[in-house]
This record gives sequence, structure tokens and C-alpha cells, in this order.
Amino acid sequence: MNEIKVLAELSKHIVNNSSSGLSELKQGKESTLLKNTLNNVYNNDYVASKDLYGTNPNDVRYKMLKVRLKKKLYNNLFFVDFDKYKVGKVHQAELECIKLLHHAHALLRLNELDLVLYLVGKVKKVAIKYEFNNCLIDATELELTCYTESGNYKDFKSCRDDLSRLLKIKLYEREAQTIYQSLKLNAKRSVKLRKSQITTFGSDLKRLYDIYCMIDSFEAFNAYYRASLIYNEMLGNFEAIVDLTIESENKIKSGKINTFRFNRLFNKFELIYSHLRARKLNSGLHYASEYLHELKENTPNWYAYLENYFLLAVHSAKYELASSILQRVQNSSNYLKLSAAAKERWSLYEAYNLLLSETDGACLSGKNPFLIYLPEYSKDKQGFNVAILILQFVYFLKKKETEALLYRIESLKKYILTHLKDSFSLRSKTFLRLLILTVTEDFDADSSRKKGQKLYHRLSEAPTPGDAYAEIEIVPYEHLWEHILVILENEYK
Repeated sequence: MNEIKVLAELSKHIVNNSSSGLSELKQGKESTLLKNTLNNVYNNDYVASKDLYGTNPNDVRYKMLKVRLKKKLYNNLFFVDFDKYKVGKVHQAELECIKLLHHAHALLRLNELDLVLYLVGKVKKVAIKYEFNNCLIDATELELTCYTESGNYKDFKSCRDDLSRLLKIKLYEREAQTIYQSLKLNAKRSVKLRKSQITTFGSDLKRLYDIYCMIDSFEAFNAYYRASLIYNEMLGNFEAIVDLTIESENKIKSGKINTFRFNRLFNKFELIYSHLRARKLNSGLHYASEYLHELKENTPNWYAYLENYFLLAVHSAKYELASSILQRVQNSSNYLKLSAAAKERWSLYEAYNLLLSETDGACLSGKNPFLIYLPEYSKDKQGFNVAILILQFVYFLKKKETEALLYRIESLKKYILTHLKDSFSLRSKTFLRLLILTVTEDFDADSSRKKGQKLYHRLSEAPTPGDAYAEIEIVPYEHLWEHILVILENEYK
């Protein structure tokens, strides 16, 4: 039943109703099955078979009805308007090649060689433009068959040489794809397994680069590019990702990468994000401002991009810029349509922005930035638990609720022992210990600063962890520590 439902949903977006097989459906049982499946009247086969035939799903009549309808729905895929699904020009071009190749194969069986060569010519024109080597190989093989049947030895020989070259390229591309796919799959496994395979990942990446240098095709480059992002994020080597994304931009400008295939917006997103994680803040802000106009406003990509832009501004201590970005997001037309997780992140950003931009010291002390309740950390907020714990701590610190802070010391210690045992949690673990120190030093600013110097130095020296493991620092811990010391000086004299 789910198969019919998926295909039926696609049938809503056909180019020409009169051309599709669905135009043959009138008011019979096929039409009833299609309509009621789309309208969720039939949620399973038992309901459908009972309504249509007064029987169960094993009834031969019901089984044959489903077979007939599914056949027409699958045929209908030829007429789906993929513009409705925003699949992009690249995928549309590839689908066009596949459709033309289907026609060419059918005509070959009818021995219409001239028509086959005409369609193959159209396929090759598009396939060369987009580097669709699979389609080029299929088209070239069709040409070879036509030249064989027509006795055209000259064109046959030239075509045979082209096919030989394409097959060699494809062999390397398939190897590159396999390496990339294996690396991507292994990157989704447990942290322990990933760590044990880092050396293997490194040698795989070198092989991908060698393949790219050998055949210089888009598929080979893309496999190397995507694998490099995964590998360097696991290592926390965001400097390498900065270099990769900038180099990719330069390759595009100089025409060394297929401009029709390469996802420049994705590359720019990664470029901004890697600048943030590599702490190249000034150049990151420059790029973020330069590329922002290329994203369509109020789209998911636009909101994700602005998150990184906001964090770059905060990490650069440009709080006015951060406030303007935050306001732009909150005033956007689709803000309320964001997922609950996305809106919660922006609420956290708002609270931290409020903390850092306040001037009279009363903002957080007199008002809960989350209006009623502070968020609680949980598995659902993975990556922001430490950020929430810190915000809760600062909130009670500004309210001078010392009993609540004394109670929270044990919670922080337990959290450190339970969740921050790995080396990639060093920065978060060190900063939480600094928070604990302020309480054990009875909220004395001078004593906290002096006794916290060793921890602060350890914090500054700690490397940036890889994205796969790290808690998010909405504000650099170094900046937060200085801000907390100011609170102690002003509020606990």
C-alpha cells in the first residue's frame, strides 16, 4: 500500500495529464483505489480490499487491481514534472539523458539506426557538458552498435577508441566512489571504531587524491572533496577544510572544476563554517558578508548560513553585528516555520547575545531570557548541553542565588565525570571546572582569577575538537570567563 501511496503522490505532478496512463482511469476500481489512497481513506490493504471487494488482501481480484494500477503509476514517472520537486538543473539534465537513452534503446530494437544516432547525439551533447560518464558510455555503446550494423568502419574505430578511454576513466571513478562511500559509512559508526580507523582513512584519502590527479574528472574530484571534509572534520583539522574550500572556489573560477556539477553554495557554507571552527574570524566574517546575497532568503540553507555568520560575529566580539543578524532572523517571514530544534538553537543564541550585549547588568538578573523556564540538557539537545548548563549557571550567578549555585556544583561534577571523559571534551571540561572554582572561592573575583590561571591556560592551549565529537561553543569560553569575572567584580563585592 505504501508503494502505491508514494507513486500516487508523484502522480500529482505530471507534465501532461492526457499523455500519462492515468488519463485512462475513469470511475472504476483503479480510480477509487488511487483516490482513496491519496486521501488516506485506505491506510492498509485490509481496509482497501474490504471496501472494494468485500474480501481480504489475498483475493486475486484485489491483487490484480494493484498490479494494474502500479504499472500505470510507474509508467507515469516518465511524465512527472521534476521542477515541482526542486531537484536542480543537474538532476533534470541527467533524467533527460536517461529518458533519451531509453528511447534510443527502444528504437535500436526496431532497427531505426538513424533515429538512434540522432538521439545519441543529443545525449552526448548534454552528457559532455555535465560530465555524465555513465550516460556517455551508454550512448557510445549504442553508436558502436549502429556503426557495426551500418558497416561504417571509420566512425566505428573512432567511437571504439572513445569508449576505451571512457571505460578506463569510469573504472577509476568507480574505485573513487567506493572509497568515498566506505569512508562515509564508517564515519557514521561509533567514536571508538572511527578512531581506530583514522590511519586507514588517511591512506584512502591519499588514494582518492592520486585518482583525481590521474583522470581529472568531476566524479573523482567530488569523491576526494567530500571524503576530505569528512576526514578533516573527524580530526578537527578545520585549517585543512579552509584550504580545501578556498582552493575549490579558485578552481571553479579558473574552470578547473565542472561549474555545472559542483555545488558552490555548499562549498561556501563549508568555507564559512570551517573559518569559524579554525578561528579565522576576520576572514570568515569577510566571506560570510560577501556570499550572503547568493542565498535565497528564508530558505533552510539561509537560516543555517546565518547561524554560522552569527557565531562568527559573536566569536569576534562584534556584538552589534550579532544582534542585527539575530534580529533579521527573528523578523523573517519563515522563522515560526522552523523546526523545534532550530528555533531552540536560536533561542539559545538570543540568550547568549542578551548576556553579552547587556550594559546595565540588570538584563539577565531581572529577567529569565527564556521567559519562564531555562532549558534542561538532555539527549535531544546533543551538542548544546554544556551551553545550556553554562547559561543556567550565569543566570543564577547574576541573580545572586548562591544556594542554587552550590547545588549545581555537584551536578556539574557529575556531568564532567559522566559525559566529558574523552580528550575532545577537554575545553568544555576545563571551563566547567572554572565555573566550579568561582563557587568554591566564595564568588571572589580576584581569588577566582588567580587560582583559575592554570585552568585558563589549559583552556587556551586545548585544541579545537572535530565536529563529530564537540560540544558547541556559542561564545568562546575565554570570552565567557572574562565576562563571569566582571560579574563577580560588580555583583559580589
